[in-house]
Amino acid sequence: MKRDVIVVLTVILVLLAFNEGLKLVTGTGVPLAIVEGYSMWPTYDNGDILLIVGVDPSDLKVGDVIIYKKYDGTLVVHRIVDKSYMDGKWVFRTKGDNNSYPDPYPVWEDQVVGRVAGRLIPKVGIVFKALMPYKYAIICLLIITAVILAMWSSSKKEKAEILERGEEDKRG
Repeated sequence: MKRDVIVVLTVILVLLAFNEGLKLVTGTGVPLAIVEGYSMWPTYDNGDILLIVGVDPSDLKVGDVIIYKKYDGTLVVHRIVDKSYMDGKWVFRTKGDNNSYPDPYPVWEDQVVGRVAGRLIPKVGIVFKALMPYKYAIICLLIITAVILAMWSSSKKEKAEILERGEEDKRG
């Protein structure tokens, strides 16, 4: 059982390390994003998982697709349609590819999370978004399941060892 618990903990640590490594490699705190809605269709579809890379705002140009944080904390994926420099900061005008008009508010450089490097997995994000309200319950359920499987596996091995010893006693 001890070995099984160590394996479960190792898997969890590897996943956490992978996430932190991805943040380091991409240079952003949000290396993966899920497209919500259809404002970027046909470029990106609802549920697409995107790879995001950190970028210096001065390197962004008209035509780049960025992810930025609105003042309410919501992340938005839209294309830059205009770029200007105001009060010592870069300011962007953005628009969804499927929208008729640009966004009504400017995006300041400190709101930019990163530039979209590309689509990693199409549509799979829909499943993640559907499960998101239950994420803590799912995490608990996965941990409980892992512990039960580890205990079951361990008790099965112990029973096999006891049976094996019993067979040896009968032979001996």
